[in-house]
Amino acid sequence: MTNTPRLSIKRMHRLVLDKRASPLALLTQSYNKLHQHQPKLQAFRETGVAPKVAPQGLLAGVSVSVKDLYAVTGFKTFAGSPLALDEYNKSGVLVKRLTDAGAHICGKTHTVEFAFGGLGTNPHWPVPVNPFDNKQHRVPGGSSSGAPVSLWMGACQLALGSDTSGSVRVPAAFCGTFGLKTSAGRWEKDGIVPLSPSVDTAGLLALSAADAAWGYAVLDPATSVDSQAFIEACKPTTKPMQGVRIGVIDALFEGCEGGIDTRVMAALTQLEAAGATLVHLDWPYLEETYQLFLEGGLSALEFPAFIKTKQRTPWFDQLASSTKMRFAHLTDADIKKAPARIADKNALIQHFNQAAEKVLQTVDFAVCPTCPISAPTLAYVEASMEQYKERNFKALRNTQVANLQYLCAASLPCGLDDVGLPLGLQIMMGHNQDSKLMQWSCAVESIIGTASDLYDPV
Repeated sequence: MTNTPRLSIKRMHRLVLDKRASPLALLTQSYNKLHQHQPKLQAFRETGVAPKVAPQGLLAGVSVSVKDLYAVTGFKTFAGSPLALDEYNKSGVLVKRLTDAGAHICGKTHTVEFAFGGLGTNPHWPVPVNPFDNKQHRVPGGSSSGAPVSLWMGACQLALGSDTSGSVRVPAAFCGTFGLKTSAGRWEKDGIVPLSPSVDTAGLLALSAADAAWGYAVLDPATSVDSQAFIEACKPTTKPMQGVRIGVIDALFEGCEGGIDTRVMAALTQLEAAGATLVHLDWPYLEETYQLFLEGGLSALEFPAFIKTKQRTPWFDQLASSTKMRFAHLTDADIKKAPARIADKNALIQHFNQAAEKVLQTVDFAVCPTCPISAPTLAYVEASMEQYKERNFKALRNTQVANLQYLCAASLPCGLDDVGLPLGLQIMMGHNQDSKLMQWSCAVESIIGTASDLYDPV
């Protein structure tokens, strides 16, 4: 994939408007890249077919991969299980918004089984290959494991994922792309297989925040009424960081490996040189939030309601041990008490959110490393359950804060660690500040660079 030219969505749109490229020709190029790289990188569970009639709309010519947790008309949905979920066969609102805007769904990307994991492993299906190491198979991050790989393949310009504890942002960080986790409840979830309905969120990945803004403009209920206006609003000013207050969550820099903390601070120094002020924050309830996550968050209580039913017995019997371990401690009595316990934990999360929102009022946005580690090898995490658990929990340590404090968050590419693997800068903002988060992401990106500026994967 070295030195492969990549067109931005803005550039593609201009080429189509000026009739210098047709949507069908652009889609053909994307499919050529998909078929060229799929045998090696294995991003897709199922691939689509190029349309015969040129699509129309803002995203005409844009190819989109969709995590195999979403129902898409014409595709089966496995959700990382070896068995198809036949009832998930019609596109939901989000997929329809994209296709109504002219985007083409090029295929379904691999996911961790029922989205239960942050590394990207799955014993039932091929594990997508992280494109930043051509010597060892490194994990791509999860659970949206195929999403960032599909972007680097050139198969698509946008990728739909989902995020319950970090499942968009960890793959984005591990594979050097932009990744957005929306606020809980902001984007519709119909047609998406649930993991934890209280905190499940749809998300979006792209090679740049600027590209993601085009998808966001169509997907978000608040911006879809005038998508072009939002895209314009995301264009950075000449001095986008002047007077900006950036909150630095010092505690989430601790324990970073491979020089990740140093690289993120170097990026923040760039923002500071561009006019921003760094404000060091004492972030509330970090220990309590992480403890809630280690206990299974809400997923361990809510997912059994979906999977431990008579209807789902064949799927439950096929669950991998790495999936079952998250709720194996629950008895049938525990599951019967789950609604009350879920209500209690949601109340606790609301309490965390109130404290976080108060701190966020003192800054424009807060930052930390997306992950304190970079991508481990597949061989290492498959060698033992203990090694898997340790890497999985550490990968999700920083990202789960946004989920369990009801915040929105994004990961931006932020250079390479000591062994040459990508890392991410996480930006967090208050609940339902998603549109502003996209604008700040584009502004930050204009200073520290996009994935295409920073990386050239193998």
